[in-house]
Amino acid sequence: MLIPDKVHPSWTSFLTEEIKSELLEIETKIGTNFNPTKPENILRFLTTNLDEKRVIWLGQDVYPAEGVATGRAFEVGNLTSWNQPFRQISIKNIVRLIHKTYNHIESYDEIKSFTDIKHEIAENVFPIKPPKEWFNSLDEQGVLFLNKSFTCAIGKANSHQAIWQFFSKRVIRYISDRRPDMIWFLWGKEAKASDVFINHGKIYTSRHPMMCSKTYEDDFLKSNGFKETSHLINWLG
Repeated sequence: MLIPDKVHPSWTSFLTEEIKSELLEIETKIGTNFNPTKPENILRFLTTNLDEKRVIWLGQDVYPAEGVATGRAFEVGNLTSWNQPFRQISIKNIVRLIHKTYNHIESYDEIKSFTDIKHEIAENVFPIKPPKEWFNSLDEQGVLFLNKSFTCAIGKANSHQAIWQFFSKRVIRYISDRRPDMIWFLWGKEAKASDVFINHGKIYTSRHPMMCSKTYEDDFLKSNGFKETSHLINWLG
């Protein structure tokens, strides 16, 4: 169930018999109550061409609300427009940092609220693509959206952390060894703790985008990650 039907060849050497055995054990432990609700999305990353990826967003956990998790970190499954109501603060602050980057805003006090940015999006002043198209575009440009925990019990955030911990380390080490030129965005304590498994590549770290404040020295909205990678990825989609 956990291994997708169409695994890309770049992951073939990762899926050893030992790994496959481990995944069978994990399948038993997570039971039937989990997000993502579509089993084929749990290890969605295995269907992507790792050799074409340039940047990794490493998140902590899948969204706990039923049906929201897609298998891509930070993507909100039922979100089709930036102007529709949604609760996930992280993705709002990611958009805020992209807005700051493309508008060359230097002062933290001048960073716009997501509400103000929504008006600019509606008026096409800030031409970021709609959510689904945006994630698809970043994916196609070489962004891999990866979580450390690939499932959680519905309604219970980070409830499967221990189940996925060992497997997650193996995934990160495999990527680091196969793609020593990879750029890593580690957001939050959970993600930053993984830097010990990354032997190669460039790493950007910050606090998690869920909570932003000018008082934090390593605040997410102070990150230069998008600015310094804009020659590789069009972050507007």
